[in-house]
Amino acid sequence: MDNILKPGSQNEGLEEKLQSLPDSISIALKTWRKATLDKKKLHAEKYMEFRVGSMGKRMVGEIEAMIDRDGDYYAACLNEASAESEYKRLNESLMAEKALARLRTAF
Repeated sequence: MDNILKPGSQNEGLEEKLQSLPDSISIALKTWRKATLDKKKLHAEKYMEFRVGSMGKRMVGEIEAMIDRDGDYYAACLNEASAESEYKRLNESLMAEKALARLRTAF
């Protein structure tokens, strides 16, 4: 615990991290939101594609199952999940850096 408070410790780049992480988080949030919108758009396109292709003979649940099995939709879901994960990772890093900064200034 002592190394957190000592100047010259492994946390010397704290100020730089506190300056750069918000920009990185902003970019990650934008990427996540875009991935979510892309997934929703693809879902709508696939829904219409499958709906027209079935000429109204399939139930909504069947169409949803077809969409869930579609490879492109699966890839969009994975892209959204990885973008969300990156955003949360960076956000947690920022929270940890802020906690370290509070510890350094507390004494």
